[in-house]
Amino acid sequence: MKKLCTLLLLLGLLGNICAQNETPTLARASEFTIPVSPAFDLLAVNPSQILRPNNIREFKVDWSFRSWRLKPNLAIQAQPIWEIFYNRADLRPYQRTSSFLKTLSTLDFSAGTIEDDAQNRRVAMAAKINLYRERDPMSDIEVFAVDTTFNRLQQERMKLLVDLQLKRNRAEISMRDRLRYEQQMDSIQQEYNNLDKLQKDNIQNLVVRYLRSNWNASHVDVAFGRIFSYVNPKVDSLVLRGQATAFWVSASKGIGRKALVTGLFKYIMQERRNDLSTINASGNIVSMGMGLRYGGSKFNFFADVLYSQGNAQFVLSDPGLNLTQLSAMSISYGGDWRLSRNVMLSYGVRTDYTKQMQFKNIIPVANLACMMR
Repeated sequence: MKKLCTLLLLLGLLGNICAQNETPTLARASEFTIPVSPAFDLLAVNPSQILRPNNIREFKVDWSFRSWRLKPNLAIQAQPIWEIFYNRADLRPYQRTSSFLKTLSTLDFSAGTIEDDAQNRRVAMAAKINLYRERDPMSDIEVFAVDTTFNRLQQERMKLLVDLQLKRNRAEISMRDRLRYEQQMDSIQQEYNNLDKLQKDNIQNLVVRYLRSNWNASHVDVAFGRIFSYVNPKVDSLVLRGQATAFWVSASKGIGRKALVTGLFKYIMQERRNDLSTINASGNIVSMGMGLRYGGSKFNFFADVLYSQGNAQFVLSDPGLNLTQLSAMSISYGGDWRLSRNVMLSYGVRTDYTKQMQFKNIIPVANLACMMR
């Protein structure tokens, strides 16, 4: 009970830290969801095995918990092209760019690491790009009409403030005129601050309505990744035991306003090594699955089924190397709870079965994703 209370307290503290700086701009609050990092998907520590396709617009950190012990399971994710070229207050350059460059801006990279109960360290790196999205909030002119009007009005007030300040600083004006200019400046500054607060409230309400209506918009993602498994024979050393290369496609299709169907195809090439240069065994794995989500942008529930087959069972028979949690059939169920604009809590239970549908294992998983704005 003490460990459970400690974990819940940590989750609460992390949520509060991530939610402290929630600047409500459209560019920073328009994710339909906060997805789990693809790197964690490769490491098989996601609550849902059918990764929901989507894209982020900021740096993101994920924590994964597969037991009540606080293991250092951490992943980071970012979109460098968006961050370098398009993450600006004025989004008109992004809106005017070509469809190809808009798609390229969704390219994100993630890296994650987990440690299992036998103190084996696993590391994954992944690159993902969003090939299709039914709705793009950044390109929606109606959504950004409020932004355009706000920028124009604030620029006008800032220009007036500069002009009044220049007049006030002239040496030849009287004290009476100087006080009059200062009063006008205070009035304009107050209008500026009031409009800024009103803009933030309008954006927050607009984003909530927009996400509520489009949370299950359809997407298609393509991703590529690498996995490495190490043993830790000594405190200051790691030895490579195996590695894998993965390619996968995930897609989703919205049904009505409360349902979302997801699908996944994944191909994995895996190798086990005796040392850095000798391959002891290898094999391939093909996984296919479908899932269903029901709910809304604030919280939703899911159930998914993943079927895997291949010739890598002999590689995965080593529990310390088990990179992909191969099982003939896995059924997962759980949900997502968006605690705030920046924080998503995902939770689920995975049950594994043999080809004869004999029960093999049950794994509870929780994940906390935090947008670092």
